[in-house]
Amino acid sequence: MTSHPAATSRLNARDGILDAAERAFSERGFAGASMKSIAQQASVAQGLIHYHFTSKDDLYVAVIERRAVWITEAREELLGAVDLSHPDAVTAIFEAFFRPPLGPEGGGRVFARIFALLAVGDARDQELVKRLYDPSALKFVEALSRAGQGASREDASWGYSMALGLLVGSVGRNGRAERLAGSPQPPSEDAEDLITRLSVHATGGFRALCAMTDDE
Repeated sequence: MTSHPAATSRLNARDGILDAAERAFSERGFAGASMKSIAQQASVAQGLIHYHFTSKDDLYVAVIERRAVWITEAREELLGAVDLSHPDAVTAIFEAFFRPPLGPEGGGRVFARIFALLAVGDARDQELVKRLYDPSALKFVEALSRAGQGASREDASWGYSMALGLLVGSVGRNGRAERLAGSPQPPSEDAEDLITRLSVHATGGFRALCAMTDDE
């Protein structure tokens, strides 16, 4: 089937608007990003944005939904490949959690900054998190409970929540960790290194939490 050039052009324009809006929301937040500046970044007339999106709220939700679909699908695919009986299953679960949002298809640090604001946002943001991310989050909580060798659901829920905190915290890396370590190097942009560090840290925290519960 041959695609119509006009339809393809409209689709490309819509994607370009979403990309520009994502950058704008990441840099300036929802309140600070104007439709005019987004149109300028996307190199389109502002009227074209209103053709595709009824309002700035509608555009914001579309930006969140686009990445959420890919991130949750990729996470669940990686999670499904984890052998929960393996000794390193917990680390693999956390890697499955961190990898998609920090990778290029997940928007990298640009979308991660939006997600950090989303995680602590208003009622609208909390509803988006609940609708778009909670179903996948429950699967990770269940996997942690099973892989944690007797970990309670409460432990697993705390483990997931702490991993989310690590993800949000990693977004604001501004060189302070390197400065405190006495390193002249700027923050590494190596996603693999960051994913490994976050996964190891989350695993250690989760195992310590489970051990603390066992001792009670």
